[in-house]
Amino acid sequence: MSSAVGIDLDGWQRLVDGLREAVFVVDDAGVVRVRNAAAADRFPRLGVGGQFDVHVAGRQHDLGDGWSAWYFTDSTLDHAHLRLAGGTSREATLKTIVQLAAELLGEHCVAVVPATRDRLEWWRCGGGEPTVTRTPRRASEIAEVLTGTSTLTRITSLGEGSWGVPEDFGCALAVPLGVGGALVVVRKGEFAPNDVERVRLFGKHAAVALESSSKLTEQQRTIEILRSALLPLPLPEMRGVTMASVFIPAHQRALVGGDFYDVHPRTDGSATFVLGDVCGHGLEAAVHSGRVRQSLQALSLVETNPVRLLHLLNTSLRATGSKLFTTLVVGELVPLSGGGARLSLASGGHPVPLVLRADGSVHEVSTTGAIVGILADVRFSGEQVTLAPGDTLVLYSDGFTEARAHTDRTELFGEQRLRAVLKECKGRSAEEIARHCERAVLKWLDQDDHDDLALLAVQAV
Repeated sequence: MSSAVGIDLDGWQRLVDGLREAVFVVDDAGVVRVRNAAAADRFPRLGVGGQFDVHVAGRQHDLGDGWSAWYFTDSTLDHAHLRLAGGTSREATLKTIVQLAAELLGEHCVAVVPATRDRLEWWRCGGGEPTVTRTPRRASEIAEVLTGTSTLTRITSLGEGSWGVPEDFGCALAVPLGVGGALVVVRKGEFAPNDVERVRLFGKHAAVALESSSKLTEQQRTIEILRSALLPLPLPEMRGVTMASVFIPAHQRALVGGDFYDVHPRTDGSATFVLGDVCGHGLEAAVHSGRVRQSLQALSLVETNPVRLLHLLNTSLRATGSKLFTTLVVGELVPLSGGGARLSLASGGHPVPLVLRADGSVHEVSTTGAIVGILADVRFSGEQVTLAPGDTLVLYSDGFTEARAHTDRTELFGEQRLRAVLKECKGRSAEEIARHCERAVLKWLDQDDHDDLALLAVQAV
């Protein structure tokens, strides 16, 4: 028959398969000869070889000799599917699902989905804002849909469960909503055959959107857990000193980087503190900085001398097979009974610490040492400094001194400019000093790319 009118059925199939519209090619006897994937989704009971009997408004295109092509577009569902596809969190997607289903498919909608501890979440919408409750797993009316043994269940009587549905409802349809879930659409009247297919199609798209957004939510939760272990801890309150910090990763969307600082107080009032910089950027450097921080925290429980701490840390990191080196300054802080604090410092290849005295002068603390984590034969030297009340020790990463000017990317911020910025901080608190340094380097960069930035200010009081 097809050759008589010159219709290439295979060609038509290839032509319409990629269309979002549902398309049928029907012969002169009313038999379906071609249907695309969209038509199979929307009209699953009408396959090739079946009698074309669709009571839905569509566009007809005459192909000659009684043959025709039929096109069916559901613009409201298309728009709904686009809205579902934009969901980036499980909660937001479930709210969108029940809102759209209530607007487009029935007067009331309930999404029943698995929750933790063998419970069910009941997301409901009846025209207002979606609500949710959690109950022990019990939903016998939709058990076959929840277990995947049925793809459609008609409900005329609702038993126990957090349905939130008016008692005078007429009929409800339940379709699968992913593994262990169901979408229940409620109407006061009956569902026409085409309405049933619309509920099926919406349920398929909703299930895909929910699965995608649930994965994104789980990935984001995992990222947040891992990230929290890599972020600096809040600075502790200690007798004799106040502290402030700057921490700006190069990749601010990730919120983590290779720079780090930590302060570990002890019960006797002293503390070990550190500021360091792992070679590299991004997640790899952040993970290694976490390894360095954990190692140093554990070692500081048995060793307080900064020089010996660096030797132990170097041995520990080399034993892990580390391929990234670290520069850092480690210090021991002991508050003095008459005010101020005594600091013992050791450096492993890090920029020299600076001390801003109360009179506004700036001095460096000459600590030298090799990078940490790579070489077997390393040497570190220690230095002591006493902070009188009002004096401030400033540790910083090379992200500050090597920041490139936005007006000339060959010009660096440099140590001399950092010293000048610190001199402007005479009489300021540790917090004010940290913020002034931060503003100065960010103004220098003017939103251009930069390395990780970290600074720790320790001020005696």
